[in-house]
Amino acid sequence: MYHHLRGRLIELGSLSAVVETSGVGWHVEIPLSTRSLIGDRLGEEVLLYTHLLVREDVLKLFGFSTLEERELFRLLLSVSGTGPKIALQALSAFSVKELIRDLGSSDVDSLKRIKGVGKKLAERMVLELRDKAGVLQLGEPGGGAEQLPEGGGGRVAEIAITVLVEQLGFSLKDARKRVEAACQKLSGPDSPASAPGEAEEIIRVVLENS
Repeated sequence: MYHHLRGRLIELGSLSAVVETSGVGWHVEIPLSTRSLIGDRLGEEVLLYTHLLVREDVLKLFGFSTLEERELFRLLLSVSGTGPKIALQALSAFSVKELIRDLGSSDVDSLKRIKGVGKKLAERMVLELRDKAGVLQLGEPGGGAEQLPEGGGGRVAEIAITVLVEQLGFSLKDARKRVEAACQKLSGPDSPASAPGEAEEIIRVVLENS
């Protein structure tokens, strides 16, 4: 329902944040991976990719600094016995890259380090997510989007990736690869611009080279 939240960071806890937009303060639960990327940015604008959890009379909003974090959070929720608390703990104990590695290599002992995860649940996580994690091959938080060229910026590139994935049917891995290539092309010495300016421009280049 909610894709992302952009607003001023007015409160930051260890596993939560309050983001104000249009006079409304949104309480968002976040993992430590997102907390570390946000840093000490109170009073500044932040962008969080969100997941709304609706259960009976409970509404909870979760936020993540990257699309990769959110995608893995949703995969973790799909495992029987893994609720949002454990999913947050997993992203707090490991980077996305480490979780993908441990799931792909069936490292049950490593996954047992997640608070609330015993041997049986760790084995179930491996069984249900091993192949999916291998397909994702996601980068470490802060690695994918943050390394895209600035100036038309990481945020513009993330918008382009989102459109390609959610509206044009690209996989996340393929969309990120194509957007990175498009940004490099638009930032090249033969380009009239020093950096990509708009998401539409990036998407146009991606589609022209598809």
